[in-house]
Parts: sequence; structure tokens; C-alpha cells
Amino acid sequence: MNLHSCTITLSDESTLICKTVEQSLGIIEYHGPSNIESVFIDTTDGKGISSYKNLSLEESIESLMSL
Repeated sequence: MNLHSCTITLSDESTLICKTVEQSLGIIEYHGPSNIESVFIDTTDGKGISSYKNLSLEESIESLMSL
């Protein structure tokens, strides 16, 4: 599985779309847990896209690190 995109919604309702794991983790680290409303991860296996939307922030970080 590879990252297709990571959509991070901040508590001020701003939305950031990241295309790399490094960028996604950097945004999460920069804004911190208290300023992040949600993280939606889309992965691809080259044939289709799978979405992960109801993960905790910790689970989202672990998922990103495993990609």
C-alpha cells in the first residue's frame, strides 16, 4: 500500500491535503493534536483506493508511518 493522499482538517476548519507521508507527519507535528480535528487517509495498491476515516490521531500517525 502507498499513500494516495492524506486530508487533515484543523480545528479552525482549514483543510490541508498532503501527498506524501513525510508532509503529512510534518503537518501533524507542526499543528499538534489539540489543533487537529480529523485525519483522513487514502491509500492505493495501484489498482484501487482504500479510505481510512474514523481513526484516532494516534492510529492515523501509526498508519502513516507504516506506509
